Amino acid sequence: MLRVAVVDDEEAARELYGSLARDWARRRNVEAEVVTFASAEQLLFSLDDASYDVVLLDIEMPGIDGMALARDLRSRGERTQIVFVTGIIDHALDGYDVDAVSYLLKPVRAEKLEAALDRARERVGREEPVLIVDSAGETSRVPLTRVCFLEARGHDTLVTLVDGTRLVSTRGIAQMEAGLSKTSGLFLKTHRSYLVNLPHVRRITRRDVEMDTGDVLPIARGRWEELNCAWLAWCRGTLA
Repeated sequence: MLRVAVVDDEEAARELYGSLARDWARRRNVEAEVVTFASAEQLLFSLDDASYDVVLLDIEMPGIDGMALARDLRSRGERTQIVFVTGIIDHALDGYDVDAVSYLLKPVRAEKLEAALDRARERVGREEPVLIVDSAGETSRVPLTRVCFLEARGHDTLVTLVDGTRLVSTRGIAQMEAGLSKTSGLFLKTHRSYLVNLPHVRRITRRDVEMDTGDVLPIARGRWEELNCAWLAWCRGTLA
């Protein structure tokens, strides 16, 4: 059974999105239990009994807000599929940090919510894609959502994470790029020495790209147009 939680401090919103989720389940012939919560605290308390496969989550709520709840779920190791349903757009890029399925702005049309639930259902139980970082005597599995950019350092590769952590891989950047191309279409070269994760690009000019870590990386001649088009496509939600 698919367990779906709706978390919103507004009663009307809880009832609406809970009803839409139940209608979606009936139309898809999916056995689902839909539970509503008026706060993040209520959901967290319920986790003592069972976890949820999908959470439809508002952001602006009293107490623990939706983004803080999403980060809490991830820190607990919950692989819950998160769909933000909110009235504000300010945190859209933050949604990538918690591996959100979708970021929907209220009022949400039924077909938009159903499409998000379809994607969430496809991802339930699927292993999160990771980057294997082989360093001297140690191997780490890093979720791709945490990787900001890669930089060639001689025969090695410096992997910079979103929180500023830097790991050294003994694999060359070309080898790592080949592996990433099989799991994600979001990593692009700005230069022969740099590979960036598009969701963590903060700003692009014709000469350089600023990342969420604050690092400013060069763009090689002839690379700007492809990079800029790909980043804009991701921002518009047409590149996944």
